[in-house]
Formats: sequence, C-alpha cells, structure tokens
Amino acid sequence: MRLTSWQAPVVFLALAIGGCGSSPPVNYYDLEALETGYVAEGETYLRVGVGPLRTPDYLSRAQIVTRGSDSRVLVDDFNRWVEPVSDAIYRVVSENLDSLMSNAVVVAFPYTHIADLDYQLIGRISRFDADTDGTVVLQMQWGIISSRDDFVIQPRRVRYEASAAQVGDYPALVRAMSEVLQQFSRDVAASLDPADTR
Repeated sequence: MRLTSWQAPVVFLALAIGGCGSSPPVNYYDLEALETGYVAEGETYLRVGVGPLRTPDYLSRAQIVTRGSDSRVLVDDFNRWVEPVSDAIYRVVSENLDSLMSNAVVVAFPYTHIADLDYQLIGRISRFDADTDGTVVLQMQWGIISSRDDFVIQPRRVRYEASAAQVGDYPALVRAMSEVLQQFSRDVAASLDPADTR
C-alpha cells in the first residue's frame, strides 16, 4: 500500500509513540550511611574533614556502571544514581565517621573553614563498581594529614570487596557498594582513634 504525503508522518509518529510506551521504567538509587552519631555540646572533639577524594571519570555520570568481560564497561540507562557518585561518597563516608567516632565532628569537602580542621582525609579512588560475578570492588589510595599538612597516616593502597546477590540485582549491588564504603570508613576511624571507635 502506498502512503500519501500526509499519511507517512502520521504513521511514523504513531510508531515512535508506540516504541516509547514499551520502554522500561528508570530506577534511581542512593548510597546509604550508618546511623549518624552526634557530639554533645561542650565536649572536646576532633574536627575531621573528608576530602578531597578524586574519583575516576567513568563515575561522572548518572547511570550505574558495572564491568563486563573483555575489559568492557557497561552503562545502564535504566538504573541511575539520584545524586553524583562523588557527592554520595563524601556524604556517606562523613556520616559513617560521625557514627563510628564519638569524639569527632566530621565535615565533607568542599570546606568553608579548612583551617579549623584537625585532620583531613585525602585520597584517590581508582575503582568503584561491580564485576560480572556481582562482586563490588572499592580500590583506592588514602592517607590522613594534620592541620600542619603533615601525614599522620601515610598513604596506603587498599581494596575492599563485598558480594551482591547476583548480576543485574541493582538493589543488592547498591547495598554492597554502601558496605565497602563502611569497610573503608571503619579503617579510617580506627586509624584516627583506635581506642574510641565503635
């Protein structure tokens, strides 16, 4: 059947609308922190800053990224972050340290009063994603400097892992990503004050 000049655009539009209607919904996720603790007014406490922590460019997107076989990086358009991953890392690690250290007030980068900090956590994240078998990996280098810019914790290379339920289970994957950030936070807290961490 031959379409007239006015029928062709109508048919094309109908097909386009029909195709859009079959697209799966977009799911949004957020990394979760431990329950935040608070320092009572009048207590003596440390001021700890989290950041800067450099993150790889491949995480600078809304879509959740995983690793496939043969060095492939998979970007999922239908499973996304509700906030930038770098912002979420600062927020989660800061809240974790607040919860783990009863003698500290923790602030996240960027700071407004950096001179007021007693300690500053700095580092570079080289990997934060999941393997094809569902293993989440946080690979990074980090150290802690004092207000005098001296290293109180020398830079170290670390790797944290947690297992998600299965590949494609994004809620489990995000929980595992929150878990490796908890592992990292516990190491930082223990390094700053081993006697006071919980």
